[in-house]
Amino acid sequence: MWKKYAGYLKQILPLMKNSLLPVMLLGTALGAYFMLAPFGEEALRFLHLGFFLSCAASAGILIYFNRNRPLFFVLVLLIAYCLINYLKFAHGIIYNLTADYYNLCFLTAVCFLFFYFLPNRPLFSFDTVNFLIVVFAALALGEQLGRYRIGLDFSAFFCNGCGLQTFGLALFLSVLIIMLVHSSIRDEILTTSLFFATVSVMLGFYLSDRPSPLALFFFTAALTVLCGIIHSLLYAARKDVVTGLDNGNSFIRAQASLPLKYGLGIVCIDDYKHLAQIFKKSGIDEIVVMIAKKICELEPDAHVYRCGADEFIVIFAASEFLLSGRKKALKLTVSCSVADKKRSDADVFEVFMRARKILQKTYKFTQNITSQA
Repeated sequence: MWKKYAGYLKQILPLMKNSLLPVMLLGTALGAYFMLAPFGEEALRFLHLGFFLSCAASAGILIYFNRNRPLFFVLVLLIAYCLINYLKFAHGIIYNLTADYYNLCFLTAVCFLFFYFLPNRPLFSFDTVNFLIVVFAALALGEQLGRYRIGLDFSAFFCNGCGLQTFGLALFLSVLIIMLVHSSIRDEILTTSLFFATVSVMLGFYLSDRPSPLALFFFTAALTVLCGIIHSLLYAARKDVVTGLDNGNSFIRAQASLPLKYGLGIVCIDDYKHLAQIFKKSGIDEIVVMIAKKICELEPDAHVYRCGADEFIVIFAASEFLLSGRKKALKLTVSCSVADKKRSDADVFEVFMRARKILQKTYKFTQNITSQA
């Protein structure tokens, strides 16, 4: 029974770990809104500056590491914040009844959903140009529709006292449900961060009629994205994103802590490039995860690293046995060898002899190395 609950807890902990920081940021923002709003001029200036600095830092980090996700999410977030403030300045108290604002709500939610599923690819590529065209085309479309007062006019269902009409609220909630389902299936740091950032943006739109919550929740969204980017980069520096195993960097750093004697095994996936062409990115990732789980099941006490796309390294530590009648532990080492049966083999005896020869060569090589150490 306890093992069953421990298994459930083991599955839940990674999700809690990825969502802990975004939840804390969102909870802090909600607490500040209910207890401290409306803010003074200094606090509003701090939130405005923090928002733009967070967006600039996210963009700088992604450009430095040549990654496009979630750069376009940050770009849409920045444009939406600037346009809301512009519409409030241009139209005054009725800004949320204009066609421009309706179109902004729709395009922001749709763009967030589109870039949420954007794969993590190099920034300096031809795809970046296409995605920028999508963003600017959406802005141009919204501007032209607003110029002719053509918009998603659902003012009859407008929620009085807030900056998000019923259709916009339902649209954001639908987007959040899709993101939540996807983030529960693909438990990744960035997907979780983008989900909570979208929650903050929805709250910013909903309470955009007041300057304090608008600045607060948009700043929270930008800060959530920035923290998600930093967290994911730190994770990728020591972990393999696909399997969750330690990567090659962790293997290099762990050399100093390895015992004096240990066994090292290499598991290589045959025809990896050919398989990747057949199954594409998602399919080959599922195959790699399946192989990694199988290795960990067969060798639960070994430490497994994924040091390449098609290569795993398995570290077998030396074992200690305590014999009856002895006070000190007796350390025993075991040498292993493997020989496959070939079609030319007449019987199992020839396979056994070939394995024994391999074992003798391995033993001599180990003894030579040990004598020099």
